[in-house]
Amino acid sequence: MVSSWLIRQAGADPIGPAKIQGDYLTFQEWYWERETARGASDDDIKAYPTVQVVTAMREWVEANRTD
Repeated sequence: MVSSWLIRQAGADPIGPAKIQGDYLTFQEWYWERETARGASDDDIKAYPTVQVVTAMREWVEANRTD
């Protein structure tokens, strides 16, 4: 599992897979709403490069959206 690998390799906090998935789904909802509000279509968002999505994830985490 990815969570076990992150705990072992990166010293991440031991968070259960269900919480990780739930947080990711919450991020996706936030991200989709933000991008559509900025004028992007679903196809636009799906075509975004990975680096852009990762940057948005960092913004989301820095805004304490995972609590």
